[in-house]
Amino acid sequence: MRVVSRWAFGLLVCVVAVALTMGCKSTEEAEQADSSAPASATVQPKLAPPSASVRTVQLYQGDDEQSLPVTSMTGGDGLTLEFDLLAAEGRPLSVYFQHADRTWRRDLSPGQTLESFQDDRLVDYRPSRGTKVPYVHYRYRFPNDDIRFRISGNYVLRVTERGRRDSVLFEQPFFVTEGEGGLQLDAEGLPVPGQQQPSVRPRARFAPPSAIRGDPFGHAVCFVRNGRLADTRCEDRPLLVRQPKLEFELERDRAYAPATAEYKVDLSTLRSTAQIARVERTPSPIRVFLDPDYARFTEASRGPALNGQTAVRGAFSAQADPGITAEYVETTFAFVPAGEAPYRAPLVVAGSFSGMDPAQGTSMDWNAREGRYEGRVLLKQGRHQYFYSTSDPSLAEEMRRTQPRRASTYTAFVYYRDAQYNTDRLLRVGGVRP
Repeated sequence: MRVVSRWAFGLLVCVVAVALTMGCKSTEEAEQADSSAPASATVQPKLAPPSASVRTVQLYQGDDEQSLPVTSMTGGDGLTLEFDLLAAEGRPLSVYFQHADRTWRRDLSPGQTLESFQDDRLVDYRPSRGTKVPYVHYRYRFPNDDIRFRISGNYVLRVTERGRRDSVLFEQPFFVTEGEGGLQLDAEGLPVPGQQQPSVRPRARFAPPSAIRGDPFGHAVCFVRNGRLADTRCEDRPLLVRQPKLEFELERDRAYAPATAEYKVDLSTLRSTAQIARVERTPSPIRVFLDPDYARFTEASRGPALNGQTAVRGAFSAQADPGITAEYVETTFAFVPAGEAPYRAPLVVAGSFSGMDPAQGTSMDWNAREGRYEGRVLLKQGRHQYFYSTSDPSLAEEMRRTQPRRASTYTAFVYYRDAQYNTDRLLRVGGVRP
């Protein structure tokens, strides 16, 4: 019996040792990771589909339309929500707030996460002025006297018909951070055979606040490139080589490859430009035809980085209030595949006008005579970021071979698993543009 007990104790020690070893990784292990191993699934917000009447949803920090929707519990700039309803007259609406963990699983009740009221009213709205397509523009700022957050983390904002929580017009993700701990970010290029430019692996070094410094395995970091929350990549196994600082980096096969070109279009001026082939002003809505984009080659991006956001006010210098005077235009995108042959799967155009989510993008039709795809999207005048997406791997392969180096913004979100609330607190957010 004593021999059996000793054997069982030894087995238990081995199991614990293996578990602890798997909980973290050394730098050497990270570098020697099997590149053939399947990459972990990305995470993304799970949002209700928007109503067809909703257009140009913007959610940003303060007055900076190009910033991600991140606000701090310690003060500073709040968040600004702007959107349009394609309608002749406006009406009061309601807004609700739901907390989610770092995988966007909605968890806590509003009573746990909000200090004051659990919802608010949207009463700041105005009709468009002098536009061919009539719409109503809404604007809302928070936190405010009625809406204050007591727990950090991921949140989903839900706009509904007045007082009807389940009559959803749209949902939008945002973040509430504590601003705790020290965060340093950088990135390294990883050469990949057959790829013109190296993949980029962002790295985060985080010094936890003193209250939770003894729990390194409760932390995780999620990385986002150019505001594409639909392609969020997380790492929950820190390197412990510089304790008490924790280091997080993606595995080699999960680094960001230049697989999808990201383009920008400026519709603030409705005339022929380097991007706009022609404009038809007579129809309603006004029609804009963009010059084709080519898979075979791409040009360097022009203008400031949008970080996955649409800019309306910032696109106009002299216009008094573009929120209610900017036109809606039917914008025709064109994309020419390599060899001018269609892909084996549908192609969509997506971008800041679809939450940077290809699942919410617009399907494109194949024009055999022109040898290209074409798709139409109703867009508000302003600056938009966009890209093309298909499940056919030949597009990604073509981009890897031809894509020039493009400056991208990588944002890191540092989380801590809180046992008291059984959710992920958001300790700090930072960005780097290597």
